[in-house]
Amino acid sequence: MMIMMIKRILVLVKSTRGSNRAIDFACEIGSQLNASIHLVTVDFIDMDEKNRVSDQLMEETVSRCREQDIDATHSVISAQTQEDVAIVIQKLAEDYDLIIMGHCKYEKIYKFLHDSVAENLIKLSPCPVVVAAAECEDDIRNTLSFSRSD
Repeated sequence: MMIMMIKRILVLVKSTRGSNRAIDFACEIGSQLNASIHLVTVDFIDMDEKNRVSDQLMEETVSRCREQDIDATHSVISAQTQEDVAIVIQKLAEDYDLIIMGHCKYEKIYKFLHDSVAENLIKLSPCPVVVAAAECEDDIRNTLSFSRSD
């Protein structure tokens, strides 16, 4: 039996509770395995500035990892649409041993109307994917009410 060596972890970052849970888990695993962590967020080509993950949030997240003596970096990648995210991450993940991402548990109607990046990435990924799920109903309500005020 071959034991997998995990030395490079890719973590998807968004402004959700699921993402926070993924970051915490990645730091814990990274610390235990002495693995480096690369945090990545996805911007869409036509995304409004207010919906982007801020540089400040990414720097704070990197600092959280570094406080635990974990080698951490971050970057922003672009995708055309929500459906393209898994494909873009799949290409990036070829250089990593593990992907950790958050996932929000939403009501069925939301899931019916929106593509699941987690589900698509699990199907496409060249390496194992760990999904850290969290209840995020408040996150989607805030997003929906925020969008209505535009």
